[in-house]
Amino acid sequence: MSRRGFLKTASGVIGLSVLGLPGRGQGAGAAVSTPLGPVPGVAVQRIEGLAKVTGQKIYARDFRARDMAGWPGRQWHALYLRARTTKEAFLGLDLSHLPSEAEPAKVILGSDLDPKLFDKPVEFNRDLHVDHLLSIKAEEQSNTATGGSFNLPDGLSFDLLVMPGRTPNFLGQAVALLLFDTLAAYRAARRFLAADDGIVQRYGPGEGPDGTPLPDQPFDPRTLYVKDPGFDYAGTDSETYAREAPQVQARIRQALDEATDLIRQPIRAEMRAMDPMFMEPEAGLAWIDPASKEMQLVLGTQSPDGDVRNIASMFGSEASPVPDLAQVTLHSCYPGGGFGGRDSSPFSLMLALAVAFAGGNPVRLAYDRFEQFRVGLKRHATTADGTLYAHDDMRLEAVRLSMVFDGGGRRNLSPYVASLGALCAGGSYRLPVADIHAEARHTENISGGSQRGFGGPQAYFAIETALDDLAAAEGWDQMALRRANLIAEGDTTVTGGPIEQSLNLPEMLDTAEAHPLWAERAEIRAAHEAEGRTYGTGLAMSLQAYGTSGDGMVAAVHLGRDGTLTVQSDAVDMGNGSATTLGVTIGPILGANATRVDMGGYTLFAETGLSDDSASPDRWDDPMWTQKGTGSSSACLTALHQVNTVQQTAQALLRGSLLVAAAQLWGVGPLSAEDVIWEAGALRPVGAGSAPLTLAALAKAVHEMGLPTGALGHAYFQNSWVEADFDTPGGALRLQLDGLAYYHGAKTAPQPIPRRNGSYPTPETARYSRYVWAPCVNVVGLTLDRASGHVQVENVLSVLNAGHIHVPQMVSGQSQGGVAMAIGYTLLEDMPPGMEGPADGRWNLDRYHVARAGDVPPGDRYAPGARAQELITVPQPPGSPRVGRGIAEAVMCSIPPAISNALRDATGIRFASLPITPDKILGGLAK
Repeated sequence: MSRRGFLKTASGVIGLSVLGLPGRGQGAGAAVSTPLGPVPGVAVQRIEGLAKVTGQKIYARDFRARDMAGWPGRQWHALYLRARTTKEAFLGLDLSHLPSEAEPAKVILGSDLDPKLFDKPVEFNRDLHVDHLLSIKAEEQSNTATGGSFNLPDGLSFDLLVMPGRTPNFLGQAVALLLFDTLAAYRAARRFLAADDGIVQRYGPGEGPDGTPLPDQPFDPRTLYVKDPGFDYAGTDSETYAREAPQVQARIRQALDEATDLIRQPIRAEMRAMDPMFMEPEAGLAWIDPASKEMQLVLGTQSPDGDVRNIASMFGSEASPVPDLAQVTLHSCYPGGGFGGRDSSPFSLMLALAVAFAGGNPVRLAYDRFEQFRVGLKRHATTADGTLYAHDDMRLEAVRLSMVFDGGGRRNLSPYVASLGALCAGGSYRLPVADIHAEARHTENISGGSQRGFGGPQAYFAIETALDDLAAAEGWDQMALRRANLIAEGDTTVTGGPIEQSLNLPEMLDTAEAHPLWAERAEIRAAHEAEGRTYGTGLAMSLQAYGTSGDGMVAAVHLGRDGTLTVQSDAVDMGNGSATTLGVTIGPILGANATRVDMGGYTLFAETGLSDDSASPDRWDDPMWTQKGTGSSSACLTALHQVNTVQQTAQALLRGSLLVAAAQLWGVGPLSAEDVIWEAGALRPVGAGSAPLTLAALAKAVHEMGLPTGALGHAYFQNSWVEADFDTPGGALRLQLDGLAYYHGAKTAPQPIPRRNGSYPTPETARYSRYVWAPCVNVVGLTLDRASGHVQVENVLSVLNAGHIHVPQMVSGQSQGGVAMAIGYTLLEDMPPGMEGPADGRWNLDRYHVARAGDVPPGDRYAPGARAQELITVPQPPGSPRVGRGIAEAVMCSIPPAISNALRDATGIRFASLPITPDKILGGLAK
């Protein structure tokens, strides 16, 4: 099903569409949906699981031009050459070294592009972590291109292709595009250039790098969270905060320096960059139909919303190499893993640039693992330096911390990663005073992005290792120190934003403390030492937020004439199970699970009739306006945000259509949801009365009566849901939506319904930074071989507050993935900066070591003498709302400090530089 929107550009209006998975051959749809199960609300398998295990084409990498209905069968191939130095200017290419069988059909340099093409700025995807230090006006100014280069979604004016004669801005920046008209030539060129693509590149004296910032300078915005009694970020307007924060900061520093009664614990930590190492390297297809002027793309991306609009904007200039481009259509595929590495990735723009010069031929751009390591977005290398202040009764008083994130070449979302890292630096604790500065700097290294945790892993590692060091220095129990300082509902974070959600942190610590892995740690140590192994136990906590500072989501639920249900969502399933979760979450409402789930449909928003053309909160009085349309799939938005949007939309379909039909069939007055119950696939009235109605019978009646056959809902969350009344065929409905429209038949546009009596978030809540939390406590037991420095994680205990669990298997899977990723990040995944690392183009899994099966505890329940990773979820009180929490990042965040704390327990030595490799351990033991 196509969803369309439009973008005004300098050359006119360009249509935007997002389609489902590409059709094969003559347009037969790619069948990826399998039955979720007969019990409403319960999944027996993943909706795309069978398609994956049987090798069907569902990833962008799987498709070729011949698979696309209406495309030419012949396909070109694109290959970018990458900058190998930032010390000299790129002068051009010498392709005489290439074998004759490897000659490209076309070579494109930066000088071949019309400079006017770059005058059109592309939209800045600030869908994550909106920064309120900058005014809207200043933000718009920062997004204006200065000429000479694309202004990418990350807001930088660094060229996609380095202009000959100029010094590259960063390693891996594209210096040339090679296009091949045969697969054989493409493969021959790849083979020849694999060992050293510098053989065809020429460097020498020339002009310096173009664009800002300069090397080793910070990207804007930078974050400063200053908190003192009577002054904080959340409780102060932006102008006053910007003016007074430096003065308050100076006052805090003076007071802390002069305080003789406070215990001071240094905070020192550093982390190397990390690759997301998702299963499928980035790949895609593109073709521009010369007759219709439509650009079609096949992509797996976390941010279809930004990618399509940015491509349309990029080619909306009068100087575009594709005159009169009328339409950009994205076939949205399953990405094959993401972890933030496909969020606002430059890959989509590189693909679009390639197709513009392919002479009307389809073109394929497919990174192999070497190139993905070389240019794919990374978790930021980070340094953290500061001091933790405490009273002698264990009460924490203040934290002073400076965090510097290596943003690499492109800005991407790096400043916002740093911003959330600053928030996470307060950990799970009540801190009356805070002085936290965080920034992301432009360097020559591979660009950083929004990888899993978004600054949280770095911050929690710093604060949680410092807490254990403080406990050891003062002779305090680690558990007691944490318990004495737990943040709770009614307290405030380091931004001053209030905690308005139950966290259950004391109960979670109780659970961890009573577990044998912690309670019997002395006995476990003795058993290992009796066999010649060094053993240690570590504890750490995290309070990872989910969602951003304001989130817009859109979803549709369709009822087929045969009673089947289809869910559509702007969310992207990166392998985290979003499609399955959204497919079953409607089951208890509509009596059956979805038979089809379409993901990545951000242009559904255009059909709602809503506008988000102003960031002013004063527009809520317009019933067809919302603060934010859609954003990328990130920040663990599924369990609460996307699920609630789908559920509210399903409620609109139930109460505004199905119950109306049921009332007419039963010959009764208006029905409410409380008047009926779903039982064995049929709707029946509560108590004795009319005969049950199957969903198929209701669907037939709905279609014949001209009632809505589908609902389209838009929701906005900013500390609370926008709620409003909507006039429907079932009467006035109060829903947690700010936009509602109804479909009448499969081929009709939805009819928007203006909202009434809305309740909206107050403007000041935007400055809280985050609102909802997924706490986690981790305990790690490990052994150390003192001769080799090898560490083996024996057991992991994770105590997680996941809220209501929609699909238990998905939560378990996310936890297991988080454990594996955390072990790799902490002990194995070493990525040197510069040309010593993957920027040289020769790194693969032979050099970059991820966690393998033997590195990860295999069991799921702790047992003495065995290895396991046990997940304990906090039970929800009886009668609690069925509200989930986003947990994909939560488990991962506190395992690295728990491992480091376990090593300290085992050796008495603090290893605060990640990854903690055998060489580092042996060096520490030698001292």
